[in-house]
Amino acid sequence: MLTGGLIDTVSSIVFSSSSNMSVLALSNNLITTIHYNAFQNLTALRTLMLDHNLISTQALNMSTFSWLRQLETLHLGNNALRDISGSWFQNAGALRTLLLEGNLITSIDSSTFASSDLRNLEILDLSDNLVAYLGRNSFRSLPRLRSLDLSRNKLQNAPDAFSYLTWLSMLNLDYNRWNCTCQLRELASFLSSYVQSPDRVLYNGQRLACTSSDNSAVQTVLELTDANCVAANSNITVTVVAKGSITPRRYVRDIAVTAACSFLGGVGITLGIFALVYRSL
Repeated sequence: MLTGGLIDTVSSIVFSSSSNMSVLALSNNLITTIHYNAFQNLTALRTLMLDHNLISTQALNMSTFSWLRQLETLHLGNNALRDISGSWFQNAGALRTLLLEGNLITSIDSSTFASSDLRNLEILDLSDNLVAYLGRNSFRSLPRLRSLDLSRNKLQNAPDAFSYLTWLSMLNLDYNRWNCTCQLRELASFLSSYVQSPDRVLYNGQRLACTSSDNSAVQTVLELTDANCVAANSNITVTVVAKGSITPRRYVRDIAVTAACSFLGGVGITLGIFALVYRSL
């Protein structure tokens, strides 16, 4: 345990004789630099805690964790990470828990975990970040994910990025900035179905409050349906095209013509009747 100190650099020399170590806690330090081979000798390590440091995206590379093939838990929360690279986890087939809460991550897309080996990852914590964009295929590389926390981010809109996660049983989307328009309907539909399963938990599902909404009746994401989405966004426009203005003189003329036609029509019918009677005599 080397927590709560003033360590700013991690090098391989520190752990040169620690090949049997299974847990390493470097939390609450001032770490900004991690040498590419810092963990080279820790081949038996199962838990690595690097949370509450000053680790940036640039401080990590594809070699940083590549030596840790037995690693099951990695805590990188409360650092200065702005992006995630799947290359950090190319040899992470044993990893079960990845904690990334409290960083500066702004987006998760299909490339984020694409080059990783996280096929056995079960718990992913991305809470308390700045995530404003979530791609539909963001988690395709995490087929065994059971718990996903995206609470306390900046999400206003999101597609259904979860239905292909067949193992997912705990989802937290609380405290985001949901804009409850028709664009969010796909996600709302998934969540409505998701909460029907007794084995699945949507944390604070009834409190997924809308920051804005097209329909005042919709106050939470789960209240958004096809019916109230259409009702809030459908406007019927009636366009009247004037063929010409009607003047008083034209109006009187039209009345006169109509009356004349009616009179002549009546006279014609009367004469026709007389003709038929005359011929029958």
